[in-house]
Parts: sequence; structure tokens; C-alpha cells
Amino acid sequence: MATTLNAAAAEWVAGFSPTTVPEAVLEHTRLQILDMVGVMIASSGLGVVGAARRAVAESDGAMGPAFSLTDVAPTTPANAAFLNGVMSAVLEFDDTHIESNIHPTGVVLSALLPECERLGLSGKDLLEAVLVGSELLCRLGLISPIRMHEVGFHPSSAYGIFGAVWGLAHLRRLPVEQTMHAIGTAASLSAGSIASFEDGTSTKTLHVGMAASAAIRAVALAGQDISGPHPVFEGKFGWFKSHFQSAPEFRFSALTDDLGERWEVVNIASKAHPCAYTLIPFIAAAIALCEAHEFSPAEIEVVYCDIMPRSFATVCEPVEEKRRPRTSWHGRISLQHTVAEALVLGRMDKNAYAPESLVDPQINAVADKVVHRLDPVAAADISRSRACVSIRLRDGRELTHTIEDMPGTSRNPIGREDYLRKFRSNVDGVLSSSRADELASALIRLDEVDDIGRLLRPLRRWIASA
Repeated sequence: MATTLNAAAAEWVAGFSPTTVPEAVLEHTRLQILDMVGVMIASSGLGVVGAARRAVAESDGAMGPAFSLTDVAPTTPANAAFLNGVMSAVLEFDDTHIESNIHPTGVVLSALLPECERLGLSGKDLLEAVLVGSELLCRLGLISPIRMHEVGFHPSSAYGIFGAVWGLAHLRRLPVEQTMHAIGTAASLSAGSIASFEDGTSTKTLHVGMAASAAIRAVALAGQDISGPHPVFEGKFGWFKSHFQSAPEFRFSALTDDLGERWEVVNIASKAHPCAYTLIPFIAAAIALCEAHEFSPAEIEVVYCDIMPRSFATVCEPVEEKRRPRTSWHGRISLQHTVAEALVLGRMDKNAYAPESLVDPQINAVADKVVHRLDPVAAADISRSRACVSIRLRDGRELTHTIEDMPGTSRNPIGREDYLRKFRSNVDGVLSSSRADELASALIRLDEVDDIGRLLRPLRRWIASA
């Protein structure tokens, strides 16, 4: 009988069978994988990705038996996972488990892709492992009532390593004891400071990659009989007590309650725009106002954005800093700049937050008029993603639009065609339309792919020749 959360999770991973998983859950996971592959491809040519690639080559040197999603040069499994994770996160175009603020699929998939290819595994193997890792990761994020951002950590990084380890454990069919040791070790590799939120520096964009690569190492250490603490989560010196010093009432049962019967992964939402998920419904509301009413940016007198107060520190304040973000990534966590760019340009795709947009005088002028206000309705239910945007024009008109739940959430779901549209938009300019359709078709039918390597090797050649 399981005596710790670590043991309970490891036993579930070892005994997992897809035969009891509803098809809707499997389909949702396939679409999240499709989504993340498209995001990685869109990011593959960015400067920070190239810098990360050069850095791991310099620090680790020797080639290995693995490949990142988009690179023809072989590397180590940990480095491949790191590069995948950077590509999944740098555009802020990944997915989000709304209640925990974790970006689950990117960190789990980043670790699993190179291992699937290295071990000659199938699409079915990949699908199951992503589902296992993501489900437990989302549930882990529900244990603490405190949002990790509030204590200075990035949840996708600090929590993410555990989800990637669980996914790897299922992929490699690890014994229960070995999985427990890997999870115990992962707690000492769990990190992710959000100090970059203050000045827009690059470190935060590397967090998912760091977590994915650390998961590879934790599993390798366990494979060499390096032991890790079993009561790692709820113990006297457990991970939760160390990361949440105020010692709130932890809901440890959230990890295992109805596990395998109620699926938390259905609450993972794909992002419609490349920014912090909190800002996505504000973009939708701003664009809806532009489409419904005729007005120019110069006619705007003030823009009120009603937002839950727990988001003030991350995306709203200090106001002067948010109105003039220093970098593209800094803009992606700015309510003021984001709403202004959406109102001026009327779109927010993979090309948003370009350097020229950050200094555009028209966008900056509107950003100076964006005012954030407390939204008690949003504050009362953090499982939702609500936004209310109100514009007062110089002619006296008052325009308001409210989004109760952003597109992609379980309360406002999107369909397969929406995922495919985003995928094609993201790979545009990197893959031809025929190759994009070929890859998308294979990912939609992931269960039928016999060898992940045979699917990915041509992709890397296509990207190299683009």
C-alpha cells in the first residue's frame, strides 16, 4: 500500500493503461502535442534559441545519441530536452493549466521527444507518456493554495521537472522504486526564479528547458541506484514546506483524488496569442471592440482593464515599467503594452512584440492610457480566465467588452480546426504548406506512428533547407 504521495504517483504511473482513458482526453492530448510542436518550430530560428544552442555546445562539448526537435546535429539527451524546452517557451505561445498557472505540455514533451526517438518508440508511447506526465503535473500544482509567482518561483519550471520525470518513467517503464528515487532527486533540481520579470532579461525563457533537461538527469541518476527521498512532497523537510515558507494548508490529496477517473488535463488551454495567459482574454476583448466599433487610437481617452488582483504584481506593476517594456519577452508580461498593441494593430500572432512595436509611438501613446482595476468577479474564481476592457473615447462614447473565459479553456473550448490554424500559422515561413499539412496529419494520428524518429528526421532536414 502506498504510504507517500511519491509512492502513490509512481504506482499509478507503473500501472497506467490507456484503455480506461476517454477518447476525448486522448484527443485533447494529441492536439496539445500538435500545438507545442508548431510553437517549437516557430521559435527555432530565434536569437535566444541560437544562443542556447551555442551555450550547451560550449559547456558540454561532446555529441550524443539524441536530437532536439529541429536540429540536425546530434547532442546529449539532456541538451536535446533543454533546447526543446527553450523553443517551447520563448514565444510564450505554449499552453496553460489555468488554476495552477503551469505550462504543462511544453516541459513534458521537451523531455520525451528525444527519448522516444533515441529508444525507437512509437507515437502511441509518446502520447501516453505526455498524458501521464501532464496529468500528474497539473494535479501537483493544485496542492498549494498559494500561487508560486507570489513566492518568487516560476511554476512551469519548479513544478515542471516532476511532470517530465513521471512522463519519462512511463515511457521507459521504470520500476516503482526507481521512479520514486528520480522524483526524490528531482526536488533538489527544482528551481526557477522569476527575477527576470522585473527587467525582462532572458533567463525566464530558459526555465522550461532547464526543467526538462534536469528531469533527464534525475532519471539517469536513479538508474544508477542513486536514491532520492520518498516523502519528498509532504515530509517534515518536504518540497512544499521548503518552497512555501508560510506553511499554508496544503491539499495533498489533490494529487491522487479520482486519479485516472477525473482528468485535470482537460483544463489545459492552448494560447491564442503569444503572451502570459492572463493577458489573452484582454487581447480578445480589445480586438472584439476594434471589430465592433469604428475608432482610431488617437480617439482613445482612457482604457480600463479589470483584472484579478493576484495578477497585479506580474503583469500590471510597476506601471511605468509595464508601459515601456525593455524586451520582447518583457512585453509579453505587460498588460499595458499588450492591450495597446492589440488595439493599434488589431492582431497578436507569432510576430507580435517585435522590437519596432515596443518603441512605436502610437502603441506607446495608447499604453500610457491603459489603467488596471481590481476585478472582484475574477478574483472570486481563479479557475477561470476573465477580462473586462472598457474604452472611453474623446467623443464621450463608452465601449465595453467582457470575456468570461478565454478561448481554449474547458468552458470555452476550441476545435481541431482552431489548433490546425494556429499550427499552420506558426510553421509558416519555415515549412511549405504541403509539408506542414503532412506533419500535422501525422501528429493528429499520433497513435498510428510506428517510429517517432522516422517522423522527425525529415522535419529536421526540411528546417535545415528552409
